[in-house]
Amino acid sequence: MSKQNKRFYIKTYGCQMNDYDSAKLEALLLKHGYSRAEEPEDADYIIANTCSVRKSAEDRAFAFLSTQKPLRKKGTKICLLGCMANLYGPDLLKKHRFLDIVCGPNNYKDLPEILEKGGRQSFTGDCADPFLEVFHPPDSSLSACITVTKGCENFCSYCVVPFTRGKLASRPPETILKEIEWLSEKGVREITLLGQNVNEYGRGTETDFSSLLEKVQSIGGITRIGFTTSHPKDIPEKLIGLFKTMPRLYKHLHLPMQSGSDRILALMNRKYTLEKYMRIVDKAREAFQDINITSDIIVGYPGEKKSDFDETCRAIEKISFDDLFVFKYSNRPGTPASMMKETVSSDEKENRHKTILSIQDSISLSRNERYLGKKLPVFMRSASGKKKGFLVGRTITNKPVLIKSGGENLGLVMTAEITKAFRRYLAGVLCDVNRQEKVSSPSRGQN
Repeated sequence: MSKQNKRFYIKTYGCQMNDYDSAKLEALLLKHGYSRAEEPEDADYIIANTCSVRKSAEDRAFAFLSTQKPLRKKGTKICLLGCMANLYGPDLLKKHRFLDIVCGPNNYKDLPEILEKGGRQSFTGDCADPFLEVFHPPDSSLSACITVTKGCENFCSYCVVPFTRGKLASRPPETILKEIEWLSEKGVREITLLGQNVNEYGRGTETDFSSLLEKVQSIGGITRIGFTTSHPKDIPEKLIGLFKTMPRLYKHLHLPMQSGSDRILALMNRKYTLEKYMRIVDKAREAFQDINITSDIIVGYPGEKKSDFDETCRAIEKISFDDLFVFKYSNRPGTPASMMKETVSSDEKENRHKTILSIQDSISLSRNERYLGKKLPVFMRSASGKKKGFLVGRTITNKPVLIKSGGENLGLVMTAEITKAFRRYLAGVLCDVNRQEKVSSPSRGQN
């Protein structure tokens, strides 16, 4: 069977960057004559794009691939891609005889040749140019994510990303802007720039991240711009200042704190203190008073005492985050933390996890209630998946708003009055004067 007749199926685990990589892989394989299968049993190549940030993500990927083993009898190849490939390397082929291909994120350019060659193969490790410069046609969505950096060299004690994604590499700005222009021409109106730490964008280029954001805003047709993630250790004041000066930039800063205890932050090798973190929050709120600040928290880190946990709870209450992503510590192989003795039981991790979620539920609802009665510009982003006849929009602070509206308003910025506030979203009604901002035509140089 020629490769023109061969089909692939991709299942993705993990973060937005993995979603982006899978879309690029699909575009690459389509370009080389492969076709997409809707179900695993119809594919010649079953591909799992894996995540290693937590063991639970690895377990889900292995469970999926294991269920596909019977398909190998008819010649189907089972391929493990992504972060697990780089973390465990060729040993995966030795331990799991049902795997045919193991390929890390920095070797995706070679995937068509790897599949064509056949046999059981492993391709892992670093690469000088890890970016796939092939465009994936957007679906009907008005939103798209764009990876601007890959890799990380911060070496937080608990994190496998430096081992799974390799050294920090910045994608050339001209290729980023070209892809965004192409997406704008295809109807995309919202762009999110992705990186393990976007603050460090620019290595090997003459453009820092703040300048890149300003160039993205100059692309016609792009109504809203977001980014994630920014590390507290080195976020530049210039970037914080853009929340005040860039009208199309979402006033939303995701700034992982991880712990409110300086002792635990030092053990995590985070390179900042709680005091420094809170100064950043103050500066962000000076730039835009109602900025949406979200964060990550890890509970049950090795050595975390009850007093450390209490400090984290107090910090959460004092900072008053708009939302939190709370994780129970997961031991990851090869990290410095994996060599530390775990001192927090599974039950206690669960209790601490529930405690923080409860605290944050109250804070999030309170912060959302501040929007009640306000008339705000809302980007009409997508149809509601749960309520027929409703759209889900986003405020300039990236708060979701449920609005009764027809599809003709998708992609526009409309004025809405906020009538209800819930823990995770707002609800509103369109005002008489609806359209706030007409989407400009896709050409460069417009503001």
